[in-house]
Amino acid sequence: MRIMIATAVLALVMAPHSLSAKDRATPDAGNPKVSASKSYTAEESAAMGRAARAKAEAQERIWDRKMKIITRGICTGC
Repeated sequence: MRIMIATAVLALVMAPHSLSAKDRATPDAGNPKVSASKSYTAEESAAMGRAARAKAEAQERIWDRKMKIITRGICTGC
């Protein structure tokens, strides 16, 4: 019974996110395009790496927070 409820809650939470996902066929205006002809300095490369890492960590924190909220409502303890 708990597994069915957990599955239903997870489906309801994830459904709005999949509906609002961007169409990948349209190009994103905010994302810079990488050119093979441009070379980056070590400082620029390190800065881009730090920015990508910070973005990934922020997305991971958001995902963890969502999962914590979902599991808090389902889990009754062992």
